Amino acid sequence: MAHWVLHILGTAQPEGSSMVRIVRTLAGNLDPERYRVHALFLQGWGPLVDMLQQANVHAGSLVWWRGLKDPMGAWKFWSSLRAQKFDIVHLHFGGRSVVSLGRSATHAKIVRHLHGRVLEPQGLTPINVSARGLDAVVAVSKSVADRVIDGPARVIYAGLPLSPGSSPPPHPATSEIVIGTAGRLVELKGIEYLIRATAALQSEFPALRLEIAGAGPHRAKLEAEVARAGLNERVKFLGWIDDISSILPRWTVFVMPSLEEGFPIAALDAMAAGLPVIASSVGGVPELIEDEKYGWLVPPRDVQALTTRLRLLLCNRELRESVGAAAYARVRDHFNAAQMASSFGRLYDELLNES
Repeated sequence: MAHWVLHILGTAQPEGSSMVRIVRTLAGNLDPERYRVHALFLQGWGPLVDMLQQANVHAGSLVWWRGLKDPMGAWKFWSSLRAQKFDIVHLHFGGRSVVSLGRSATHAKIVRHLHGRVLEPQGLTPINVSARGLDAVVAVSKSVADRVIDGPARVIYAGLPLSPGSSPPPHPATSEIVIGTAGRLVELKGIEYLIRATAALQSEFPALRLEIAGAGPHRAKLEAEVARAGLNERVKFLGWIDDISSILPRWTVFVMPSLEEGFPIAALDAMAAGLPVIASSVGGVPELIEDEKYGWLVPPRDVQALTTRLRLLLCNRELRESVGAAAYARVRDHFNAAQMASSFGRLYDELLNES
C-alpha cells in the first residue's frame, strides 16, 4: 500500500519554482507503489499549481499565511488535511502553527525542509532554526544544516535528471559573447555587481552582452544601474523564464553573484548545460563548485575579482569548454535526480519504520 506524502509550499508564483522543482522531481522518481506525492500552497493559486498538476501531482491551494492571526485560514488548512490521510507532511513553508495543526489534523510524521539560512525581510545575516517538535529536518546544504539547533539535520542535495555516462550538450561556435544570470531580482542575488563588472569589460569585448533572466522588485533599480553604466544596448532583461534550459545553450558563461545562497539551483542548471560558472563563495555554493575545478568562486560584492575572472574566461574558449565539461560531470555523478529521490525515500522509510 502506498503512503501519501503532502508537501506544504508557500507561494505558487514563479519565485517559488526551485522548491516546486524538487517536489516535481520526487513525484517523478519515487516509487509510486510506495509513495504518492501531493502538494498544497498556502499563499493562493499561481502557475506553479498548474506546473505540478501537469506533472501528475495532486496540487491545490488556499490562502493562509498569517498563522493563528487568521483563524478562518487555519480552519481551512486543518480541514483540508483532515480530508485525506497523509502519512508524512513535508514542510517547505510555515512556522509553528503549521507544524502543530498539521500534526493534529493528520498524526503524520513532520519533515521540515530548509532551503536557506536567512529570512530576507530581516536582512542577510544567517539565523538559527530549531528542530524541536519535528520528526526530521532536511537541509539543502551543509551550510544550511549548520544553522539547525535542538536536533540533527540531514543534508539532501537537489538533483537533476541526467543519464549515467552522458556527455554535456554541444554549444555552437559563435563570435557572440553572452554572459547570463538567472534568479529573483532582489538584493540577495547581487546582480548589480555583475552589471558593474560587465561595464568594466565593455571596451575590451565589443561583442559582449549580458542577459538577465528573472523577475522581482529590484528590476527598476537594476535598469537604472544599466543606464548609468551606458549598457542599455548590451543588457537585456528577459523576465521570468519557466524553463531556463531553453536559454542556457546561447550563453557563454553563467554568473551567480549572490550575497547568500542556501544551495545554488540556477548554477546547478547551468553546469548541467555544460556552462562554466562563476559564483560568489557564499552559503552552500562551495559544496557544489570547487574553485578552478568545476567553476570559479569569487568573494561577494567584489567587482574587481569578478571582472578579472570573467576576462580570463572570455579570452579562453578552450578553458571554458574544459571546465564546462567537468561541471557537467560533477552534476551528472553527484547531483542527479535519482540520488535525491533515493535519499528522500530512505528518510521516509525510516520515519515510517519500513525497510
